[in-house]
Amino acid sequence: MNDVRIVSASELRAAVRFDDLIEPISQAFQESSAGLADNRLTVLFPAERPELGDVYVKTGTLRGHAVFVVKISPWFAVNSERGQAQGGFIGVFDSRTGHTLALLNEEHYLSDIRTAAAGALAARMLAPASIQSAAILGAGVQAFWQAQALYHERRYTTLTIWARNAESAARLKADLQPLLPDVKIVVSHDLESTVRCADVLITATAARTPLVRGEWLHAGQHITAVGADDATKCELDATALKRARVFVDSRETTAANGDVYAALQTGEYMLTEICGEVGEVLANQKPGRISCSDITIAKYIGIGVQDLIAAEVSLKKLELL
Repeated sequence: MNDVRIVSASELRAAVRFDDLIEPISQAFQESSAGLADNRLTVLFPAERPELGDVYVKTGTLRGHAVFVVKISPWFAVNSERGQAQGGFIGVFDSRTGHTLALLNEEHYLSDIRTAAAGALAARMLAPASIQSAAILGAGVQAFWQAQALYHERRYTTLTIWARNAESAARLKADLQPLLPDVKIVVSHDLESTVRCADVLITATAARTPLVRGEWLHAGQHITAVGADDATKCELDATALKRARVFVDSRETTAANGDVYAALQTGEYMLTEICGEVGEVLANQKPGRISCSDITIAKYIGIGVQDLIAAEVSLKKLELL
């Protein structure tokens, strides 16, 4: 049995980009929806209050793949406030023997870019073929990645950023402008107008009560929602879900977390109203956007096979698998 290789976050950042993961994660979503995966999620709240810190424990297996993973992914507010990386790692194991192959000390990097890859797939599947205006709610790391992921698939011309913290929104604008030189980026202080004016809206916040009201949505709009990823969080109200064709990464995971979970608890929404999983759309088993007037939502909680694929691609690029 070989020694366990510990891979640093700097090695991962140098070797893997979010667009390296788009096609592999597309295939993983399809395999997951075909019943070939086992995705599990446990959320811990070790801080004094949930909003101060959480820890996601995700596991992922895919039949026919050489590895399986267990990910420990903490997010603590103090790290964001100090501009420090988050902690956590992905354990990679041999699917035949269970032996540990590697520990990826990812500092949340792989978690961030695999979610960006999923956002790119959402745009590819569900966004209008041509868009002009994009908007982001939130100004954290995922907002940074999702803006680039959307542009990878749909070359928008204007981007509006709304966040509770105006300074954070301004920093995000400054960080994105060199990466999106052809895009006019503005910071908005009006939540409703930001939502109403977007052809594509990205929600990437830690909100625990809905920010987006269904009455603000317009025909043809698409939303990629990635922020509400546990049972305590919610970004979209039930009316938004009711008005839209909603697609999820996993029915089981979505039923227990985020916006859909919140609407299920009040009885305002039913799980049967979900139009499908993203893997089913990618495999052409379920239709995505049917008409130009559809409102579409890709609601991501995040599933373990995304982490499996991110780990698999990383180890192959580093010639460790």
